[in-house]
Amino acid sequence: MAEFRISSDDDMDLRRLAAGLVESQGWPRDQVRIWDNRDGSVLVTIDDALLRRPEPDPMNLPVHTKSDVHRACEVLRQRDPSLRGVDFAVLRDEAARFFAAGWSSADLLHALGHRPDGIAWPRDPEYQGTMGLRHRLDCWKTPNGDIRPSSAQESAQLRIVGRAGLPENIGQPTDAPERRGQAARPEAARAAADDARRLMRAQSRTTSDTLAHRDRTAAHIHRTDT
Repeated sequence: MAEFRISSDDDMDLRRLAAGLVESQGWPRDQVRIWDNRDGSVLVTIDDALLRRPEPDPMNLPVHTKSDVHRACEVLRQRDPSLRGVDFAVLRDEAARFFAAGWSSADLLHALGHRPDGIAWPRDPEYQGTMGLRHRLDCWKTPNGDIRPSSAQESAQLRIVGRAGLPENIGQPTDAPERRGQAARPEAARAAADDARRLMRAQSRTTSDTLAHRDRTAAHIHRTDT
């Protein structure tokens, strides 16, 4: 059991301060105790398990270097039986483009098993081998050949857009009455997603490959006034 004490010479609610600290750390309230001391300070006791950071899942880590790509492709080949008939060099080259776009191994494994709309790929013979690999991954590319956001990236982008406090009527025609639940125009939604994607990438580690991919992607972005 770990513990720490909060004290102050100012007139403030230390119990409330401690509760806010516990909430900010995401600690379950039933595993934390807050005690009032006679001297006016507050003692916080925490279960040791909450202070142990879990080991990150290698499947969710970014893949940057050539050796990282090689190891990630070996893991993908072990986990997805449809890749066993694919030439390893082809798999590595195809996967490297997605990793350069910020995808993780888990993202790529999901894309190999599901279409962008969430429907699982059939396990028919035509979806096996090199042609099947390229067919499945091509569905996660734009018509210009750029990499679409993975499912995990899309979810993160939507959370960022939501936190940005965008108005509910974004993308609606200016001459139309506001209607609850009306969806934004596709171009407005794509523009917001592009901004969120740039924000995420600005906070992540970059390499020459990711910078080159970013330049290629930016060159093909065409926005219309919304």
